[in-house]
Amino acid sequence: MITRISPHARLYARAAMLAAGATLFAMPAEAQQSPSSAAPAADPARAASDPGTQTTAAEPAADDQADEIVVRGRFTDTGATSATKLPIPVLDTPFSVDAYNGNFLKAIDTQNVSDLYRYMTGIQRAGNTGYDITFRGFKTSGNDRNAILTDGLPGLSVRFGSPPTVGTDHIELVKGATSVLYGQAQPGGFINIISKKPLFHAFNEVELRGTKGIGAFDRQLGGTLSFDSTGPLDSGNHLAYRIVGEVGSTNGFRINSYEHPIYIAPSLALRLGDRTEVTVQGEFRRVKTHYDTYLVAPNRDASLIAAIDTSYQEPNDYLLERGLIGNIFLKHDFSSKVKLNIGYRYVDHYDTQHNFDVVGFKTTAPLTTSTRRALGQINKRTYSFVDGNISAKIDTFGIHHTLLVGAGGGQETASLDRTQFYNCLAPACTSLDLNILHPLLGVAPALSSFPLDNSATQANLTWRFTSQNSLGAYASDLMEFAPWLKVMVGGRYAKERQTIEDLRKPAGVTHKRDKKTLPLAGLIIQPTQGISLYGSYSTSYVPQAAASQDVFGLNPFKPTFAESYETGIKTDLLRHRLSLTAAYFDIRKKDVLNTFTCPTLAQLNAGIANGTYILPGNAPRDAAGNLIPASGTCSSQIGAERSKGFEIELNASPLPGWSITGGYAHTKARITQSNLAYQVGSRETNSPDNALNFWTRYDFEHGALANFGIGLGVSYIGKRTGLLPTAAVDARPENGTLPLKAYTTVDLGIYYKPTDNLDFTLKVTNLFDERFLESAGFTADIQLVPGTPRYATLTGRFRF
Repeated sequence: MITRISPHARLYARAAMLAAGATLFAMPAEAQQSPSSAAPAADPARAASDPGTQTTAAEPAADDQADEIVVRGRFTDTGATSATKLPIPVLDTPFSVDAYNGNFLKAIDTQNVSDLYRYMTGIQRAGNTGYDITFRGFKTSGNDRNAILTDGLPGLSVRFGSPPTVGTDHIELVKGATSVLYGQAQPGGFINIISKKPLFHAFNEVELRGTKGIGAFDRQLGGTLSFDSTGPLDSGNHLAYRIVGEVGSTNGFRINSYEHPIYIAPSLALRLGDRTEVTVQGEFRRVKTHYDTYLVAPNRDASLIAAIDTSYQEPNDYLLERGLIGNIFLKHDFSSKVKLNIGYRYVDHYDTQHNFDVVGFKTTAPLTTSTRRALGQINKRTYSFVDGNISAKIDTFGIHHTLLVGAGGGQETASLDRTQFYNCLAPACTSLDLNILHPLLGVAPALSSFPLDNSATQANLTWRFTSQNSLGAYASDLMEFAPWLKVMVGGRYAKERQTIEDLRKPAGVTHKRDKKTLPLAGLIIQPTQGISLYGSYSTSYVPQAAASQDVFGLNPFKPTFAESYETGIKTDLLRHRLSLTAAYFDIRKKDVLNTFTCPTLAQLNAGIANGTYILPGNAPRDAAGNLIPASGTCSSQIGAERSKGFEIELNASPLPGWSITGGYAHTKARITQSNLAYQVGSRETNSPDNALNFWTRYDFEHGALANFGIGLGVSYIGKRTGLLPTAAVDARPENGTLPLKAYTTVDLGIYYKPTDNLDFTLKVTNLFDERFLESAGFTADIQLVPGTPRYATLTGRFRF
C-alpha cells in the first residue's frame, strides 16, 4: 500500500513517521530516530494511508515546500503502549505485544473484533460470548472483565456479540501475565481496543457493506451502513468532535438466525492550552439476535453432531442486549518529561432473553432426543473503573529512568434475575423434546404456557446480585544503563472485596476479601540498532468467587496465582520493512479450584478422622455442637495448569505495495494437578497445540491493474479438545474428551480504489467452504459453535 502525501501535509506526516519509527523515502538519514528514542505517537501506515486515524503529531507550517514523501503501508505498528502504559517502542518492551492498525482491519475487512482472531498469533475464539477467548492456552469467560479492555479500562457494551470495529482505531494484543498494571486477569493475556478519538482535521467516511452466503448455506444475507465524521468545531483548533455509527440487519447461515445491530459513539476533545487535553466519549449499542445454544454432541459423541445450520431454538426465541457507556480521559504534560494520564469508564449493560434451552438428552439409545428448558432472564451489569498514572523521565548517576506510578480501581456489579426456569422433563412434560438430527421447530407451546419453575417453592427462580470492588497501586521503572542494556522492574499491591446475595431469598450476604502483592521484571539487550533480546517475569491473579465453599461451608480460598516466564528476540530491520519476533514462554497457574459433590455428614466425619479433611476452628455447628456440613458443590484448592511453547511472528513489506503478516504458535497447555487423577495431563479446552496464520496484500501501482489490489489469507487451527474428562474411561491424554478436528480456512480479498475518496473491497471468507467446529462451550455436550461456511462481502467506502 503506497500513499502520496501533499506538500502541505508533509511535516505532519514526517513527525508521525518519526514518532512511530516507520519507513521514509526521500528523507535525510540524519533525520531518522533510533527505535529506543522514538515515541509511538502514531504509526506511519495509519497516519498516512488513513486520514481518519489519530495521531499526536504537530500540524505542519503552511509555507513548507519540501519534497513529496512516499509512505510504505504496513499492518502492524511499531509502538504499543498497552504492555507497559509507557510511550515506548515495541523493541523496548520485554513482553509480547502486537498492534494491528487500521490498514489491517480494512485489508481483512473486519466488522467485529473477533474477525481478527484467526490472524492474531496465540489466541482463538473459545465460546459464544465476546469474552470467550483462549490466550496462550488459558481460557477467559464472561467473568474475566479484563480479557477485553477499551482504552485500558474494562467493560463492554454487550457481552454476547464481539465489539464492532467501526469505532476502533487500532487493536493491541498483549500476551502473558499482566496483573501488575491491570489487576485481576487470566495469565494468557488480553486485548486492548483503542477507540477512535476526535481529530483536529476534517475527515468524513460513509461505508456500505453487503453480505451473501455462497453454496449450500446461502440463506446468509444482510447489510450494514456505517459512518465516521470528525473535525474541529472552532477556528482555533481547541474543540473537536467525532461521531461514529452503524446500523444493520443480517440473516445468518443457521436456521432462524438473525442480528439487528445499532451502534452510535459521539465524542468531544477539548484542548486547554498546549499541555492539557480532555476527551469525553459516549456509546450506545443495541443488538437483537435469535437466541442460539448452537450444536450438541450427546455423550460427547461427535458422530451425533447434526448439520451446522441445525437449530434447537424456536423461531421467536430471542436475546436483546443494550449498553450505555460514558468515558472521560485527561492528559496533561507538566513538561516534556513528566506526563499525567487519567481515564474513567462507566458501563451500564442490560440484556433479556426468552427462549428454550437445551439442557440434556434422553438416556435411552440411540441418544437422539434432547430435552429443553423454558427460560426467561433479565440481567443488568455495571462497570465503574478509573485509572490514573504519572510517567516521568529522569537521570540518576548516569542511569536513565522512565518511571510510571499509578493507581486504579472500581466496581463491577451483576444482577442476574431468573424470571422463568422450568425444566420440561418426562413423563410430566415431553412437549419440548426435539430430535437432535431433524428437529421440528415452530410447534412447541408458547413460553407463557409453562410454569415459572418446577419447584412449588420456586427454588430455581434466583435473583443473584454480586458486587466486586477492586483497588490497586502500581509502579514500574525502565532503567537504561547503556544504549544496549535496559532493565524493567515493577510491582502492584491489590485489594479485592466481593459480596453475593439472593435478592429473593434474604438469607444474608456472603463476603470475600483478598489482598495480593505482585512483582514484574524484564531485561532488554540491544546488541545493535533494530534487534532486541529480552527476558521477562510477570504475574497474575484471579480472586475466587465469593460463592465458593469447602466441605465445611467456608471460603478460605486464596486467589488463583500465575507466573509467566518469557524470553525472545524482536527485530525491526531493512528500514522497517521487516520485523520478526520469536518468543518462548512458560506460564504456571496454581491454586486452581477443583469442584466435587459435597460429602455427607458421615463422610465428613470419616474424612476428619483419617486426615483427609482438617477441621478448622470456625467450622459451623448447630446448637448441640454438631458439625453442619456443606451441601451442593464443594471445592478444594489443589488444581494447577501449565502452558508452555513458542511463537514466531513476521511482518514485512518486501516491495512497494506489498505487505505480509503471519505467525505460528506452538502451545502445550495441560492440566498438571487435579483432584481427579484422570484429568492430569489433559489438554486445556479449545487450545490447539499448533496454529498458523498468514495474510498478504499487494496493490498494483502501474499498468492495466493500477488501483487494484489482491489479498490472500490462510489460517490453520490444530486439533483441540472440547471438554475435560469427566470419568477415567474418558481420559485420553492426546485427544481429551470430545476431540475437535483441525481445520484450515482460506480468505480472498480484491480491492479497487478508482479515486482518492472512493474504494471497494470484495472479500470471500472461507473460500473452499471448510466445515469445522470453532469451539466448544463450558457445558458438557452443549454449545458447540460451528464455523461459518463460505460467504462473500462487498464493501464500499466514500470519504469527503
